[in-house]
Amino acid sequence: MITAWAGTVTGRGLGGLLLAAALAGCGATPPTAPDAAPIPPGAMPPPAGSGTVGMFVGVGHRASGSVTFAAANGVGRLDLSSDFSVEAVPGPFVYLNTTTNANTGMPLRVAALMRNSGAQSYTFQVPAGVTYTCVLIWCDPFNVPVAQAVLP
Repeated sequence: MITAWAGTVTGRGLGGLLLAAALAGCGATPPTAPDAAPIPPGAMPPPAGSGTVGMFVGVGHRASGSVTFAAANGVGRLDLSSDFSVEAVPGPFVYLNTTTNANTGMPLRVAALMRNSGAQSYTFQVPAGVTYTCVLIWCDPFNVPVAQAVLP
């Protein structure tokens, strides 16, 4: 397998060769969660109140910081704290779910993670009748967890 890739990564060194080989073997399918409809700033007021707070822990990766989730009238808002930090991975997405796995439960793909650290907010439509208990940072290209925060 590596010999087949050697011609396409000439001049990229061993790192390029190993990356090409790893990507060639990546047959992971991202979770099939529906995408949340984003709400443009100012279109609808974000939910009022303090919301529920969870602390991020890494799942095979480094992660720290907190997240606050509030929902009202079909509008949800996630606020990642100023001390939020997660190890860089390809294709990170933010999910809400009823489990700690983006492939089970009732996952909702909120948005692509804006950046690996610092405060950030996501406002979006939430489906009625779902009680979310987890916020996940998920590596979609490899379909693996990166970090999770359980919402009490």
